[in-house]
Amino acid sequence: MAVSSTVGRISQLDKATLAKLEAGCNFINAEVSRVRGRIMIVASVVAVLGVIVYGMLWNNGVRDPRFVIGAALAIIVAFGVWEHRKLSKTYKQIVVRRVVSALGQGLTYSPESRFTKQDFLDMDLFNLRVEQWRAEDEVGGRRNAVTYSILEAKATRTEASGKNRRTITIFKGVIVRLDFNKHFHGHTVVVPNSESQILGGLFGESSSRRSKELCRMENVEFEDAYSVYSTDQQEARYILTPKHMELIMEAQALLGAHGDLRFSFHDNSM
Repeated sequence: MAVSSTVGRISQLDKATLAKLEAGCNFINAEVSRVRGRIMIVASVVAVLGVIVYGMLWNNGVRDPRFVIGAALAIIVAFGVWEHRKLSKTYKQIVVRRVVSALGQGLTYSPESRFTKQDFLDMDLFNLRVEQWRAEDEVGGRRNAVTYSILEAKATRTEASGKNRRTITIFKGVIVRLDFNKHFHGHTVVVPNSESQILGGLFGESSSRRSKELCRMENVEFEDAYSVYSTDQQEARYILTPKHMELIMEAQALLGAHGDLRFSFHDNSM
């Protein structure tokens, strides 16, 4: 069934909207040039001051230039990072907001997301401990009776310490949340079949998946690719109709090796 969308393509935008987007992009391009200029000026000033300081140290018998070079590089890098953050914030506020506003009626944009770490944990889509959480660039809208939001998120944790310290990425990708008027009585999750409930409780996993039972679905191909866990098996089968299972497999085929799809049906949200 073909479904029309309020979200269009850049090529379909009217001239007035395209002019606004072009003006925003031109402003950011000019800002990029100005930032580069400021960084070059600061680098030049720091280099001159570094030579002067090293000359003073030389007169006092200090011949090793590493301290002066290291300090100069640290100042230049710190200034560059500060300028980059300011530019990124300006870009999101001006260009991204205009693009989102132009692509669909009623779409909203926020550089920060209201989707919290607890919201991520409540989905119960990953049996791994999460420590660090970041969510940003949230786009929201409404289609008929359904409110939706799309955001980028990253969930990580830190393991070991010292030289062995490393960051484990648990999730890095896009979260799409649909809020319905209906309320789910249970909690149903759909995860790749490669994950097994046998691993529950090992390697720092959460224990929330234990409260759900593995559901047997009628679609054999779907069961080969996904595992369905739910606190209400009857509701899980009601949610995952044969058509819905086919759509999930088609979407995963389009996504291919770029990632996997996971679904959580809880409270009034998918």
